[in-house]
Amino acid sequence: MDVSSRKEPFRYVMNQPLECWIEVPMSSSGPGAGKLTEAVLLDLSRSGCKVRTPLNLRFTTGDTKLVIHLQLNEEKLQLVGSVRWGWMFGLGQYQYGVKLKLNEDEEERLLRELDIWTASLNVEGL
Repeated sequence: MDVSSRKEPFRYVMNQPLECWIEVPMSSSGPGAGKLTEAVLLDLSRSGCKVRTPLNLRFTTGDTKLVIHLQLNEEKLQLVGSVRWGWMFGLGQYQYGVKLKLNEDEEERLLRELDIWTASLNVEGL
């Protein structure tokens, strides 16, 4: 029998999309470079996330870098990654899959914040 040692879900799905901001670094060319744009976080794992925004990145897979600014609890997080896929989602909305590039400390901080966030959801649900 194959027993998994995984202690966390593959992906945390936000039942209510979480407001966040995305930033295309100033070093990038194209729309939104150097500016914060409103977005919503749809799901999140330590390796990636899904966001929806009115910003049309017109990206080339893997070339568009993003910084996602969000707050699950008290601590503000900045997650760096690159767009893996994207498509139009309704009128004037775009949905993107982002592969995160976190160092060990950032990954630990994210996992700690996700643990606190899920614990608070369980308490609210009682």
